[in-house]
Amino acid sequence: MRRTSFSIILLASFSTGLLNAGMISAVYAAQENTDEVLQNDPGKISGKVTDVITAAGFTYAEVDTGKEKVWAAGPGVTPLKKGDIVSFSTEMPMQNFHSKSLGRDFTVIYFIKRYITDKETLPIAAPRGLVQQQPVIKPGTNTAAGTPGEVAIGGYLREATLDGLNGKTKKFSDFKGKPLIINIWASWCGPCRAEMDSLERLARRYNGKEFNVIGISTDDYRNKATAFIKNTEITFENFLDNRLLLENMLGANTIPLTVLVDADGRVLEKVRGSREWDSPEIIDAIGEVFRIKLMHQD
Repeated sequence: MRRTSFSIILLASFSTGLLNAGMISAVYAAQENTDEVLQNDPGKISGKVTDVITAAGFTYAEVDTGKEKVWAAGPGVTPLKKGDIVSFSTEMPMQNFHSKSLGRDFTVIYFIKRYITDKETLPIAAPRGLVQQQPVIKPGTNTAAGTPGEVAIGGYLREATLDGLNGKTKKFSDFKGKPLIINIWASWCGPCRAEMDSLERLARRYNGKEFNVIGISTDDYRNKATAFIKNTEITFENFLDNRLLLENMLGANTIPLTVLVDADGRVLEKVRGSREWDSPEIIDAIGEVFRIKLMHQD
């Protein structure tokens, strides 16, 4: 895709505020080059699609390799159908994974960056003629949402105490005055682990300057979350939410979930699935959402 077409998609997606077909999701898909030949690559799985499920911002596909059937999950809405031939990388397998959104267990499932097919694999983007303004909802007002008490796009975060994991206990109000990126994760979540390095690099570059970056762990046990932070050498502030208060407020029925909030506490966009957060394209998209100019690192 050429840069000019990509810019049009960005502008349309920003104005609509769609969650999974939004700007950052579109950027993520556009980062990937689908013109690859993956035949006989030992690090890849290829086969025929025998089942497709789209749920919670992911496209799940069962693939028959000729020897076995395996499941994969890719971010966004990929136009797959039964009988399609696909390939995908095997670098992110999850053993004995339970999907809350599907209500089922997988012995093994691969969380992937994208499916490789002989057709376009971009998530569905907003039609150019259907541009709408972002709704503004007064503080304390809720809209219809997917989790109990969820603050939807356009709404304002309610005040909440944040239980520090690698820093002091704080409140959401402590971060007002600058845009805020909130990443919701868990130590057992493969896609969460996959994007954490790029979030750390993003935070090192911009945290406390143009915007702030924080993480919220939904782990049931503090020691699991703190061990993950130590092992991955995360430096940006992270907080524990083992009582579902923040998970429900932010709408984290799937993780990773990344919420972009303006300087006044208004939710601008929610991004489901892992991303390469410090890539030039994603940085440009963040700048568009926050309406600020972000300088790239040389």
